[in-house]
Amino acid sequence: MTELTIKHMAELTLIGYSTSILMPTMENVDEVSKQKSAHFGTLAQSGKFSALMAGSRDKIGYAVGKTGSQGLSYFAGANTETEACDAEQLVLPANDYVILTAEGAPSRKLFDQLIRQFFGEILPNHPELEYEDTYVIEALLNGNPMDAVVELAVPVKVK
Repeated sequence: MTELTIKHMAELTLIGYSTSILMPTMENVDEVSKQKSAHFGTLAQSGKFSALMAGSRDKIGYAVGKTGSQGLSYFAGANTETEACDAEQLVLPANDYVILTAEGAPSRKLFDQLIRQFFGEILPNHPELEYEDTYVIEALLNGNPMDAVVELAVPVKVK
């Protein structure tokens, strides 16, 4: 059985940009992954993401996938002091989170692997965990998306 790390995280305010992408299913996970990467690529090429990271308080790049009736809202941003007129603010509530980490591969591959692990293995085998289908947080800890150190944080309630 996988050893779980559950950590309480304080409220976090992120500044960034969101896009709507396909609602993820086990069948379309590769396409969803491509759409997530494309969103980051667009922000990187425009300089918008590096501008946010320049004022980052923690030097961590964040992405938040949030499910809704129209699909998945995918937000990319930073805990930053940078003000950008066309950016939006996302406030993540203080909560208990299952924390999964991985390293040594491209960030998107690692995030996809951790998401599969949480929803495919951990959640079904831990009935004491309650996940309200809301959001997951992807954090790039080392700033290198090609040889990444990542963390996936999933909000849960322990029954």
